[in-house]
Amino acid sequence: EDEVVVPGTSTVTVIGCDMREAASHPALRRMIHDPNAGADIVVSELLGSFGDNELSPECLDGVQACGVLKEGCVSIPQSYTAFIAPVSSARLHSEAKTQSCLPLNTNEGPASPPVGMQRAMETPYVVRSHAASQTHDEKPCWTFHHPHPGPETSDNMGTASDETDSVLNPSARAAKKVNNDRHAHLSFHSDPAHGAGMGCGYGAPDLEVASVAAAAPSSADSDAGLTVHGFLGSFHSVLYSGNEEIHEEGGQRRRSAVISIAPRSFSVGMFSWFPLFFPLREPLRVPPGATVNCSVWRRSDEGRVWYEWCAEVVTEASDHAREEAGGETSSIVWGTSPIHNSGGRSYHV
Repeated sequence: EDEVVVPGTSTVTVIGCDMREAASHPALRRMIHDPNAGADIVVSELLGSFGDNELSPECLDGVQACGVLKEGCVSIPQSYTAFIAPVSSARLHSEAKTQSCLPLNTNEGPASPPVGMQRAMETPYVVRSHAASQTHDEKPCWTFHHPHPGPETSDNMGTASDETDSVLNPSARAAKKVNNDRHAHLSFHSDPAHGAGMGCGYGAPDLEVASVAAAAPSSADSDAGLTVHGFLGSFHSVLYSGNEEIHEEGGQRRRSAVISIAPRSFSVGMFSWFPLFFPLREPLRVPPGATVNCSVWRRSDEGRVWYEWCAEVVTEASDHAREEAGGETSSIVWGTSPIHNSGGRSYHV
């Protein structure tokens, strides 16, 4: 049934429908037409390993755009940030490669064509990283907030396109115009300790190991550079941050609830999510002193969402190199990767 009253209660009703099309359900339609009947709080469990990779933005924006939420409705989670960091792991790279031999359509069994190398190396994988080393601190890519605030003035509200739009509150009409595509370009500068203390990229960093590595003198190993096989994606989410303040020794802070698999803010004891591995088709060698640049895109069309990513390794050019180039170059490129999964050709949600 589409609508079920939970036995033993008089106030809990379970409604089965696509949350992005709430306006099509009679019970939810009543909430849209009656401002006092809208939802005061929306609780969702749509977070993925990279925060938004399970379409949380599209789903939550969709339910807001339907108009079933009151103005001032509280969302749990309130926000989530995607993080990414380079990782060195021959094992993860090798296991991604082996996916190329698996059947593309499992229902066809041995008759199915294989996945193929391009698709295998242009697909992100949820991994429980073991034989891996996160080589730099993770950096934020982008953040999503829910619900979207309505326009500040009526001039920005636009015009209602149909009868349903005419009864929507400003917040709902604002959600209809949201673009969830994103782009981040991040630079991971040289770290002589190669991320010592970050471990495999899953779990809180070992600050003692990091401190010892930072104080240790340079060695042949630290001067040998490293190899980057891909990137690890993670997330940090604020479930709820209230207005009330907690008074404690040393000052005040707002009461908040957070969950995270980003190493620097890792929620110890939580095993609900693992990192998302973005492989590079060919590993990149990173010489001592080099910077790893990473570009990552979140793209979409009418029915799909996907990620694209690429990387390069650069070092600052010497004064002599600049002179030979006529002062037109400031860096030396040691290696680059192509843009992976361009147009969502190998992977999408």
